[in-house]
Amino acid sequence: WMGIGGPADAVMEVADDRELRKLLRVCRSEAMPLLLLGGGANLIVRDGGWRGVVVRLCGDHFTRIEFRGERVRAGGGASLAALIDETVSRSLSGLECLAGIPGTVGGAVRMNAGAHGVTFGELVDAASVMDRRGRTRRVERSAMGFSYRGCAAARDGVVLSVELTLREGERPEIEERFSRYRGARASVLPAEPSAGCVFKNPPAGCSAGELIDQLGLKGARSGGASVSERHANVIVNSGGATARDVLALMELIRGKAREERGIDLEPEVIVVGEDGTA
Repeated sequence: WMGIGGPADAVMEVADDRELRKLLRVCRSEAMPLLLLGGGANLIVRDGGWRGVVVRLCGDHFTRIEFRGERVRAGGGASLAALIDETVSRSLSGLECLAGIPGTVGGAVRMNAGAHGVTFGELVDAASVMDRRGRTRRVERSAMGFSYRGCAAARDGVVLSVELTLREGERPEIEERFSRYRGARASVLPAEPSAGCVFKNPPAGCSAGELIDQLGLKGARSGGASVSERHANVIVNSGGATARDVLALMELIRGKAREERGIDLEPEVIVVGEDGTA
């Protein structure tokens, strides 16, 4: 989403569990690193790219969304936005507060996407997960290992599908909340290419954005990357940025937060790949 980073050696799109299982086995037998890519919204790829295989879940099998009353089953490759839109149209409440968050359903599990005090993991009943050896199991929410912007089961495996339980409600009220939350997100995020919020909020005190603003780092630059003037916890590609620029700016922010506030900011974005040549 930032428009930076080097190429992958190979990108594979799999259409069902059988294809995914076969790919996992080949990668394991050939000792090829494998990266699962959802929507790529929270991802920073270093300038040297990815030396291995990138895999995406595609096709109807992985993008299907099915409803049975208040219960929903969504494929790991399904669009989170499409899922939210469909629940709103069916007068089902629970996901509208996540309106505007990009990515896939599997990515929402992996990052435990959240906004306005609600996280995706709270609504998950169970998930079908394939481990790196191609074995599939159903994991109940209590065993998923959801945490702040994380999920242990999704970090170690591939989310094939999730089961959610929502609540029936009044459609006009749900639509009003959906529009309000989506508008609120759009009003604070910059128009330039970005990976969304860069750092997790510290355990106590102000948010990461407030902290970075207080440190006087809005507008700080490194090459073509800059801290957004609109939202201090977002680094944008102002034009011609490299991953090296973004990572240097992240280190500048972390260093100043440690030095002046004694706070160690933890990245929310996932950084992968190899450094390019200087």
